[in-house]
Amino acid sequence: MLYKICKSSDITENSMRAFPVDKTDVLVVRHKGVLFACNNSCPHRGASLSKGEIKGDNIICYMHGYEFDIFTGKLVNMKSWKRDSRWMEQTAAWRESGDLTMYSVVEKDNEVYVEIQSDNLKTAA
Repeated sequence: MLYKICKSSDITENSMRAFPVDKTDVLVVRHKGVLFACNNSCPHRGASLSKGEIKGDNIICYMHGYEFDIFTGKLVNMKSWKRDSRWMEQTAAWRESGDLTMYSVVEKDNEVYVEIQSDNLKTAA
């Protein structure tokens, strides 16, 4: 399904912004003149990616520093997850992360639309 998200001018170059779509937050990014959209929830621990930053071609999650390629959604770098030498990992599974859930973006008549399949939307519990 195609959802109207915002005006084209709402997403400036090298910026990102989250928008609610049904029960899902969608992050829209404009980088190198191209629009990208993904689920705003970091696949590592669910932090809001819109609170992070764009560095090079990556979105960096503010919570643990995981980096995802804007173009592909793939996890490309895991910042050191140890806060200090006293921190002990409880389980290796803690570091695991999937890739971003990417959505198709259409820009038409100065409006931005995101296409999301119904199976990619969160459902009410």
